[in-house]
Amino acid sequence: MTSFRIEQMFLYPVKSLGGMAVQEAQITPSGSLRGDREWLVTRPDGSMLWQGDIPRMALLSAQLEMDRLVLRDAEGRPGPLPENASDSPVMVEQEGYQLPGFDQGDAVANWLGACLGAACRLVRLGEQAHRWGGLNPVHAVSTVSLAALNARLAERGESAIAVERFRPNIVLSGNHAAFAEEAARALDFGPAALDLREPCVRCELPNISLEDASRQKQPLKLIGAMSRERSTARPASFGTYCTARGAVLRVGMST
Repeated sequence: MTSFRIEQMFLYPVKSLGGMAVQEAQITPSGSLRGDREWLVTRPDGSMLWQGDIPRMALLSAQLEMDRLVLRDAEGRPGPLPENASDSPVMVEQEGYQLPGFDQGDAVANWLGACLGAACRLVRLGEQAHRWGGLNPVHAVSTVSLAALNARLAERGESAIAVERFRPNIVLSGNHAAFAEEAARALDFGPAALDLREPCVRCELPNISLEDASRQKQPLKLIGAMSRERSTARPASFGTYCTARGAVLRVGMST
């Protein structure tokens, strides 16, 4: 019998920075997870910066501690606490959408700029992060599918890829075939559920090392080849985009 279990959960408070492991997360009315990608690093002109622009973003981390955002550098040292610099929102551009947010002040902007080697600002989107037109609410990957990918990498003499390279919100385990999540329509955990929308077409982020931010050739090249072998896949896809239903998702929930 096919089954799925929530093995791990992650939130990424700042888009493109490292995230935090959690045991549970509140589901928003949009089907996303409270606290996920509610802050954005931008250029001074308000346009979004991401790891494809600055791979070193992968070495920084963001965590919510007592409802405060704490940023840490590559050595784990905390940065200045962000704070709304003005009561007037600033406009930012995220993937072609114009969104209002609140600048988080010069101290954290200067710290980020020093860490990343580029002038930037930190902007809090807050609720807007869960309401914009390009929202992909939840990203899930399967450890079974990851094992299949890593087995193929091993055949080529390549190193295994850690699940964190894919920046998932939900890591699924269970009794199911590799890539079975691509064919499922919904995962019913009882008090909550995930509606599986479509396979996730990968950008270059899984190729960025979490140790030194170097750009590598794998796993994206192999992901593309394996996707062509599956009728349920999209070009270069791994994992699925989902919409959550219910109040809370928790580690340990199972179908």
